[in-house]
Amino acid sequence: MNKKLKRGGYTAILALIAVAALILFNMIVGKLPENLTKIDLSDTKIYSIGDTTKEVLDGLDRDVTIYVVADPDSVDTRITHFLEQYESASSHVKVETLDSILHPDQVQAMEAENNSLLISCGDTGRKETIPFDDIIQKTYTMYGYPQESAFDGEGQVTSAIKGVVSDVQKIVYQTESHGESQLSDSAVSMLKKSNFSLADVNLLTAGSVPEDCSLLIINHPQTDLAEDEADMILSYLDGGGHVLLLSGPLTEERPHFKRVMEAYGIEQLPGYAADMDRCYQNNPFYTFPVCSSTHPITDQLDSRSLALVAQSGALKISDSVPEGVTAEAFLTTSDNGVRIVSDTEQEAGCFVLAASAAKETDNGTASLIVFSCPSLIDPGITEVFSNLTNLDIFMNAAVWNFEDAENVSIPSKSLEMTFNTISGSGTLSFLFILVIPAAAALGGFIVWMRRRKL
Repeated sequence: MNKKLKRGGYTAILALIAVAALILFNMIVGKLPENLTKIDLSDTKIYSIGDTTKEVLDGLDRDVTIYVVADPDSVDTRITHFLEQYESASSHVKVETLDSILHPDQVQAMEAENNSLLISCGDTGRKETIPFDDIIQKTYTMYGYPQESAFDGEGQVTSAIKGVVSDVQKIVYQTESHGESQLSDSAVSMLKKSNFSLADVNLLTAGSVPEDCSLLIINHPQTDLAEDEADMILSYLDGGGHVLLLSGPLTEERPHFKRVMEAYGIEQLPGYAADMDRCYQNNPFYTFPVCSSTHPITDQLDSRSLALVAQSGALKISDSVPEGVTAEAFLTTSDNGVRIVSDTEQEAGCFVLAASAAKETDNGTASLIVFSCPSLIDPGITEVFSNLTNLDIFMNAAVWNFEDAENVSIPSKSLEMTFNTISGSGTLSFLFILVIPAAAALGGFIVWMRRRKL
């Protein structure tokens, strides 16, 4: 055998080994979970799951099936790729496709809807449907054209999984007949994501707080309670109930609200609270509250994040808190706060903007949470400033003191196009617009001159 033939044989064998190794490597990689083989390069990480979802999936002890109910060829790949993260993250989650074109009888038998996700748990028998339009959300331009605005896959799917594996259904009642404001769409969405159902109640016609009420919300009432209503709320609290009151500034006496709050060690002071240090655009009535780092409602918030409230009232913890009640503040002004009662009456100091009170009863822990700032959930603030912690604080307050509920509300992720811009003018603008381009041009000219002389 000549040397050329022998060398060629070695080369062919090495090539075959390399090809076999490559095939074997691809097969191994193909068996790895999606979260290890794909990198989320989207601007807002729509294909990634966050810490809240990971905690929910890690805590699963029941199997959950996510059915993609649609024509497989028409399903947006963003949805299918996103669902792969759930299947990879938990052995209790399985994703299946239910072809609504080939198997309409199965769709009907499972009471599913076309173009949706059906989240089902066999152990509890519970299931929830999520339309694709609730995942890839759209808004309409001024000319009436639809435009993708947000991806709410994680918020919808995680809350649905949490809901179908739970044996407990909680109901939030909103009071009416006192000029209350309706909860904003964002607040309602967050409550539903934490598996609360919502209903309205008129206490005077109902005669009492409903027995199945898990949380009673009184949102920015314009008039006082009736004496009977105050008695009903106190009776509900004495039975281990939970009340969340967004009261607003006190501009006139409300003796019955006062009676409810003082029974739990919280007082509302007349007038408005302002802050001369922590304010938005030098307007002291638009306040960035100081969040308590030790209270369960606010202790998990990012210390660099901010909440913003407007036209707040002022609270205080009573000097003599009733026996058995624990009351404490979790949102305050800075020490340079001001309470403004009138043009001639002002008081300086640190004022409470939100406080909680708890009391042990024979039926569990009763809780009363009072915000003097209903603007905490005002869409005029929460939708304009999407990076605020307002809704997180509201949801943490809503689930506070519940042993079998937690805040699993995950906000949607924007699909709107973002641009790299330098805001404002000055040194940075001068540097990027003039200095750097001029330096690059000069450097190129010098290199060109040197090469020309060679």
